[in-house]
Amino acid sequence: MIAAPPSAVAERHSGAFARLVHAYEWIAGQEMLACAVVLFLTLGIRAALLPWYPVPLPGVHDEFSYLLAADTYAGGRVANPPHPMWQHFETPLEIMQPSYASQYPPLQGLVLAFGQKFFGQPWAGVYLSAGLMCAAVCWMLQAWVTPNLALLFMLRVGTFSYWMNSYWGGAVAGVGGAMLLGALPRIWRDSKSGHWITFALGLAILMHSRPWEGAVLGAAALGVLAWVRPGIPAVRIAIPALAILLISFGAVAYLDYRITGSALTLPHALYDKQYLMAPNFAFLPLGPEPLYGRHIPQLYAGEQGTFTTAWREARRDPLTAVLGKSSEIYDFFFGLWPLLIPPLLWPYRLKTVEERATAFILVVFLAVAIFPLTVLNIHYVAPVAGLLYVRFLQTVSRLRGWRPAGKPLGVALAVFFVGLFGFQFAVSLTLLSRGGMAAWPFAVARNSIAQELAHKPGRQLVLVRYAPGHSALEEWVWNRADIDASQTVWARAIDAANDREVIQYYRDRQPDRQIWMLDVDQTPPRLAAYSGGLP
Repeated sequence: MIAAPPSAVAERHSGAFARLVHAYEWIAGQEMLACAVVLFLTLGIRAALLPWYPVPLPGVHDEFSYLLAADTYAGGRVANPPHPMWQHFETPLEIMQPSYASQYPPLQGLVLAFGQKFFGQPWAGVYLSAGLMCAAVCWMLQAWVTPNLALLFMLRVGTFSYWMNSYWGGAVAGVGGAMLLGALPRIWRDSKSGHWITFALGLAILMHSRPWEGAVLGAAALGVLAWVRPGIPAVRIAIPALAILLISFGAVAYLDYRITGSALTLPHALYDKQYLMAPNFAFLPLGPEPLYGRHIPQLYAGEQGTFTTAWREARRDPLTAVLGKSSEIYDFFFGLWPLLIPPLLWPYRLKTVEERATAFILVVFLAVAIFPLTVLNIHYVAPVAGLLYVRFLQTVSRLRGWRPAGKPLGVALAVFFVGLFGFQFAVSLTLLSRGGMAAWPFAVARNSIAQELAHKPGRQLVLVRYAPGHSALEEWVWNRADIDASQTVWARAIDAANDREVIQYYRDRQPDRQIWMLDVDQTPPRLAAYSGGLP
């Protein structure tokens, strides 16, 4: 176990400050109490910030796809039947055939569905899951280092990052990774059934949130176990963990079958086949022309352009692509470029099992799961989020013993590095209290139109029209799980013949539904009632 610097600071002070530090370290030494404190601090701080940092508005493609999953699960369904007019509802990251569903694994959608069902607000699920993530990382750190700096993660990631303040995900995979990695050193010290169960539960969470990254992390962790504690665990110890994994695999197969029609085809893989040419990994060749979306220039060009451009850039200059991904990861978890790079890359000799295991897992995970990807979003790294801070704290511990010319320079550096996290948190709070958190203008504009339509009497059908060159990132066509039962239906205007069909469809079945034309590229977006006959 590795000590951390608060006690070193307290040694140089007396009185109230020293008592405060000792109280903090006493709490940190109580395993479950420390996790509970981190949980409630995370939730309490974020709740206190609501006047300046309100419930987020969805705006990113992924967020709407996860919200579709949430609405589906909250309605008691795994997938929805395809809509007869599905071409008008095609939108990024959602499957339209053979079912209408999100392309993503289920856990983030289930978390949002929990918030929607029990609190009337999907973000409540995000809020609670982010708190649980910070508590899980605290528990994980207790197995790797002295956990009195677990607050670093809470202050940096748990409060201000998009893992807490969007519907995009990150926290769920963070919980799974923390459970797996927290169980790992506990297993090699004492191979109890409970530790294996926790390991399997963490792997199952990753299987249903970040399956590729979870597979790589699980393989690396098992490799560490084979090195540190060779041999196969006793049957009575292994059976509960194996049962959890078998049930988890069965759930994956069932969900795949319900959504894609095949127990062996992931929804994500089906969506890629239907809509994308660029592969997920830059070393693979471009795929064939997609099956769907070609008649919708804005959707087709946007999806193809974004991913194909990223694929070409990654293949043309792989080193720059890797450095770019590394920079994104550093900025998200640490910030203040480049002040916190030395603790991460300090070339000290790896002496302990924990130090060697940390370096091995991080190198394998980044080299296999992250760097070969065509596109990186930071929540892909969520399974090893806690381990990045373990690496930082291991270096901080080593610095405490560095005394060039007998001077405690190492302690000063350790306190400086740790203090930078508090400094960043204070700056963020100050900026937030002065100006609040600005929402994405597109999200505000779409929400404004949606609220206007929601307050109109009856039900609405909106045909969305895009001007040439419209940004592929600003997609207006998003719908709930039961499209025809929705108060507002958002449909894509395609051409006169296709638009006649969707208008006639709703006039025949829901004659009370008002029809609107929305030109989103006017300033401001122009919503006008449709009048006259069929277009």
